Amino acid sequence: MSAALAAPPLHARAAAEPTLADVLGEAWATVSTGVATECPVCAGSLQPRWSAGAGVVGARCGDCGTTLE
Repeated sequence: MSAALAAPPLHARAAAEPTLADVLGEAWATVSTGVATECPVCAGSLQPRWSAGAGVVGARCGDCGTTLE
């Protein structure tokens, strides 16, 4: 006797993929600590942007120009 495994339901497979909010939230969480991270658009270097006195206020990719604010 053999057992066949059924594919997981579509909603279970979709939940395994990160959402746009997950990807952007992770990028922001990293740059807000002052550390560069991978750009979610092109995989380039997303560098934190600093304000005089307010800390990190955003980020900009040096390759594609994407900004997070």
